Parts: sequence; C-alpha cells; structure tokens
Amino acid sequence: MKVYRVVLVSPLSGVRGGLRARLEGERDCLVVGEADRLDLRAEPPGGPLVDAVVVDGLRPEELGAGRERRPALVILGPLPSDARLPAMLSGRAWAYLPRDVSGSELLAAVRAVCAGLVVIDPRVGARLLVTPASSDGAPGGIGGEELTARERQVLQLVALGFANKEIAAQLAISDHTVKFHVAAILGKLGAASRTEAIHLSVRSGLVAL
Repeated sequence: MKVYRVVLVSPLSGVRGGLRARLEGERDCLVVGEADRLDLRAEPPGGPLVDAVVVDGLRPEELGAGRERRPALVILGPLPSDARLPAMLSGRAWAYLPRDVSGSELLAAVRAVCAGLVVIDPRVGARLLVTPASSDGAPGGIGGEELTARERQVLQLVALGFANKEIAAQLAISDHTVKFHVAAILGKLGAASRTEAIHLSVRSGLVAL
C-alpha cells in the first residue's frame, strides 16, 4: 500500500494541528513535518521524499521562488486575488480547496495530486478564473481573433476536464450557451476538437494545468 508523506504549512500552529487531526488515522497518509511558511527553494520538513504539501493560503511570491515541481501542493483558500497564480502553478500537480474541507476530502486531494492531477473544488474554483489581460489590455488569443473574457473562462474549465453541464453550473449559464462558447473557441483557435484546443491553449499560455 502506498503511504503518502505529507507536510503541513500554516503560520498558525492551531491550524496545523487541525489539519493533522483530519489526516491522522488514515492508513495511507503520514504527516512527516510542519512549517510556518512555504519555501520551495529548501528541502521540506520531513526530507526529500515528501509527496505533498498542504498549505494554508499561498502568496504568489512563494511559488515564484521554487524551481522544482515536486512536491505536489494542496492549497487551502481563500487566496489573494492574483491573476498570475494559475500560470505560476502550470506544470505542477496541485489542488485548491476551501479551508473547511473535511478530512476525507483533504485526503482525496492528497491522493489526486500525488497521482499528478489538478483538483479544484467547485465552491472556490471561480477564484482561479480571473482573466488576465494581454500587454495591450485585450484578452489573449492565438494568432487570430481574440478570445473574450467569458470564452477564456470556459476554455479554462474545458482544460480542467469539466463537462458542458458542469461548466454551465459553474458559470451560471445554460448548456446551450456553453456549447456556443466552445464552438467559438474552437473557431478562434483553429482547433478541430476540444483536445486540440486544450493542447494549443496550454502551449500558448492561455490556460494553466
């Protein structure tokens, strides 16, 4: 049985204690260290074999300092509003969950990120759908007609694996509207399928996985 080695990060010892209490008792999860801040330049407490870091809140500058893509991150929100964050997490396995997440949900996220997946709780996922402007102030595109802010939101959710009905619920729009946006996205990106659109948008930096 795989045992996931986890480090807990929070400036508050009480928060770290609460996180430890939620994870302890699970046979496949072992809390091997704690820290009051995240430093991706240094070896995490618990040694080089740490699988995941559960961090209470996250400042973008903490991500910018790290070069390695391990360990995976489980981030507990809310996060400061910063449109750079999804791009800075690109290439890393990560999860974004509310602070009141249950022990079973937290452990499921640890397992998922350790498998290389991205996990976003729908209750907080909209915080990561801020649409950054390009250098000229317009929404980004790939060499052709620019995507609108809404199209970029839909594209981000498509890239994260959401089905049309899930996207509709997330953005409070109809299934028909989602289909319309997806068709427009494919046309503007010159993509023949959702998979090709994801590939093109990831390569160009339009979305972060």
